[in-house]
Amino acid sequence: MAKTGAKADSGPVAARPPATGSEQGERAMAQQQEMKAAEETYTGFLSLLKVGSIITAIVTVLVVLLIS
Repeated sequence: MAKTGAKADSGPVAARPPATGSEQGERAMAQQQEMKAAEETYTGFLSLLKVGSIITAIVTVLVVLLIS
């Protein structure tokens, strides 16, 4: 095996200090913004799914009528 110069054990990782009140508030706001974006994406997906299902049903009925 070739040596890359990286050590297998780089030692303990420094612990992150506890978050302050403003950091927690910023995280909460970021999570709310992410949730809002996720909800908008999901709503758009559901709308597209509904429209696509209706169009598929109409095309299916037309094809069945043309075949019969």
